[in-house]
Parts: sequence; C-alpha cells; structure tokens
Amino acid sequence: MPGTFPVHCTTIGKRVEHISRVLVPAKRFEEYVELMGQVLDENVHYIDPVHEMRGREEVLEMLAKYVPRAANEKFSFELIHDGEREVIWRWTIALKIRFTWFEFVIHGLVHAQVENGKITYQREYYDPMESIGVIPFFGILYKLILKMG
Repeated sequence: MPGTFPVHCTTIGKRVEHISRVLVPAKRFEEYVELMGQVLDENVHYIDPVHEMRGREEVLEMLAKYVPRAANEKFSFELIHDGEREVIWRWTIALKIRFTWFEFVIHGLVHAQVENGKITYQREYYDPMESIGVIPFFGILYKLILKMG
C-alpha cells in the first residue's frame, strides 16, 4: 500500500532499509520520496561532499532528482547500525555520465542522528571523484594532483 511502511519497519533504520532495498530497485520514486518525508525531521540538517541543506523539503527535492539516476542493478544498501539515537548505513551507486560510456561507481557511508523518531541530522561520506579513473586523461590528472598534495 503506497504511503505506509510494512509492520516490521518499527525503527528508522528498518524504514530507511525498506525504502532503499524495496522502493529504489523497483523504481517507485514517488513513494520513495513520500516515505523519506516521513523519516526526515522538518528541520533536518543534511550534509554530503557537494551539498549542505536544511529542511525536509529541500532534501526531498534533491533526493527526487538524484535517486532515479542511481537506481540500477549496481545500487546496493546495507544497514550497519540501527540505534534509537543514531543510524548508520552504507551504499554503492553507479552513475553513467550522460551521452558517454563512462560510469562512476561510488561507495558511501551515512551517519544519521535521530530524535523523536525522525532523522534530524544526516551526514553522507563519499568521494565524488572516486571513479574518475574511468575517464582518460582526467583520471591520470586527478591522481597526479593527489600525489602532489
């Protein structure tokens, strides 16, 4: 039934796991966004290497834009810790660069703080340049720059 969690999803971790393991692979993106809206606090603070935002609506807009691009056979999700005050999970995505044959595989780790049954702070850790090596010249240049650092 759209808009509700299965009865076994009694914690934030289990809800995020359901959303990520069931809805994303099934490409049920509207339901994904709706249910993520139920686990995020209205004033959630979200940070990743390329975004920082406050507020559920802003985070949901970003998820609605990026999650469909990551929903493919290489997407994976693993719930690591499902505590009352914090939840930790990891994911792997593969993003194809439009109009090319290049594909980026990125591994991420998420730490979320929970208060009153909602995620109030979510920090995603990943290297957006992790797979740049698939692009000739740029991959070599990026690795050289890192070695010089």
